[in-house]
Amino acid sequence: MASTYYSILNIPVSATQRDIKVAYRKLVQKHHPDVNTSGNDELIKTINVAYETLSNPEKKAVYDQRLLGNYNTSTTTSYNPPARPRRRTSSFRYRYRGSASNTSYTYSTKTKLQGWGAVILAILLIFIGIRAMHYYSSGYYYRQASIAEANENYNEAFRLYQLAIRDWGSKSVEASIKIVELNQQIRSYNAMIDHSQTGLKYEPDSAQSARLYYLQGIGYEHVNQYKDAKKSYLNSLSYKFNKDTIYNHLGIIYLNKLENYNEAQKIYTYLLIDEANNESDYYNRGLCYQLLGKHAEAIEDFLIILKNDPYNGRILFQLGRSYLALGQTGIACEYLRFAQRQGVNISPSDFEKACE
Repeated sequence: MASTYYSILNIPVSATQRDIKVAYRKLVQKHHPDVNTSGNDELIKTINVAYETLSNPEKKAVYDQRLLGNYNTSTTTSYNPPARPRRRTSSFRYRYRGSASNTSYTYSTKTKLQGWGAVILAILLIFIGIRAMHYYSSGYYYRQASIAEANENYNEAFRLYQLAIRDWGSKSVEASIKIVELNQQIRSYNAMIDHSQTGLKYEPDSAQSARLYYLQGIGYEHVNQYKDAKKSYLNSLSYKFNKDTIYNHLGIIYLNKLENYNEAQKIYTYLLIDEANNESDYYNRGLCYQLLGKHAEAIEDFLIILKNDPYNGRILFQLGRSYLALGQTGIACEYLRFAQRQGVNISPSDFEKACE
C-alpha cells in the first residue's frame, strides 16, 4: 500500500490537529540534520509537505477526499470509515422485534414500578398538603373568632368558629365547644345538641369530651329529651366532669321528669355529704322520701330547713302532708293552718283530713 501523509507522520486518519502537530515535532526532532547526522533531507521535506497539508483544514479536507477515493478504487484494500457509536437503548423501555415491519415498545417492570411509585408519592404529597392546610387554617380561624368574641362581635365569632371546624383541623374540637356555648347563650338548644355531636367526631381528649357531653345534656334537657340528657350526663361523668354539677342535673331529672325517686334520693344524699347546709338538697331529698312513703325521713329533712326559716310556707305545707300521712292529724292540722297563713293555697280536702 502506498504511503500517505498520515503514515508518513505515523498518525491515524482520525488524528486531531493537536495530534498532527505533536507527531510532526517528534519527527522533525528525530530526523533533522542538526540533531541526527544521518538525517535525510528528502525525508524532512516529505514530512514538511505532509504537515503543511494536514495542518491546513481546507487542504486536509481535499486530501482526505482524494485519499478516500483512492481507497474505494483500490483492488487490494478498502477503506472502512469509523463505525458510529451504537445508540444506547433507554433503560426505561425495551423493544420487541416481531418482524421488520412490526416493531412494538413497552415499558419494563422496573419502569412501571418507578412510575407507580411516583404516582403514589404525588397522591401522598397532595394528601399531606391538604391536611396541613386544614390544620393551620383551623387554628387561624379559631384565633380570629376568639378576637371577635372578645370584642362582643358574636355573629362574626360564630361564623369564624364554624370555619375553624374542619377535617384534620387543629382547633376543630375547641371551635365546636365555643359554638355550643354561643348557642346556649341564645337558647338554641337543638343546635347545642348537633354541634356537641360534631365536636365529639374529632377525637377530643377526656376533658373536652366531658365538656361536650355535659353541654349536650343541657341541650337535651331543655328540649325535654330527658333519657338522652341522662345518658349524656352519665357520659360526661365517665370522663371525670365535676360530679356535683352532674348530680344536680341528674337529681332534678330523676325527681321531676323520670320519677326515679330512689336514684334521686341517692344523689341528694351524696350531695349533702359535701354540702350539709344546702337547704335545696334537703328539700329535694325530703320530697324523694315523701314520694317513696318514707315520711319520717322526709320530716327530718324538712325540719332541718325549718330551723333556719320557720316561716317558710312551702316547708310547713310539706310537713303537714307528711304528718297527715303518718296519721298525726293534730300536728298536721297546725302545720297546714300555719302554711295557709304564709300564703300557701291549701285544698279543702287536706283540711278535712287533718282538721276534723
